[in-house]
Amino acid sequence: LAAFLLSFVPEVGAIVALLLPAPVILFDSRLESPLFTLFVATTAQLGLKFVFANVVEVKLVEADQLMKMHPVIILLAVSFFGYIWGPTGMLLSVPLVAYLKAALLSNDVPSCYRDPALVVLEG
Repeated sequence: LAAFLLSFVPEVGAIVALLLPAPVILFDSRLESPLFTLFVATTAQLGLKFVFANVVEVKLVEADQLMKMHPVIILLAVSFFGYIWGPTGMLLSVPLVAYLKAALLSNDVPSCYRDPALVVLEG
């Protein structure tokens, strides 16, 4: 549950993951140079965050044609759910629209309803 909550808002999770090991490293009496160890741990975490956020995630999003959605639909969803539920709705808007699209892609929805809705979602 904590991993979900900290990953839902990506930058908050990264900051918490960066700050949590700091007291453990600094107050560990077995380390000869705790500041250097903290520097190495922080640099490694920042490097991994940079690589995953700017390389891996971008490639995954580019390659996923199944969940492609038009940016205007995303902006409308953020506006609509923000109006209805406030900031919580703005955070939940993209996952809700993605869930709607996944539900539309199932075989349970007749194609006469599915195809026009997918045209609107994908642009």
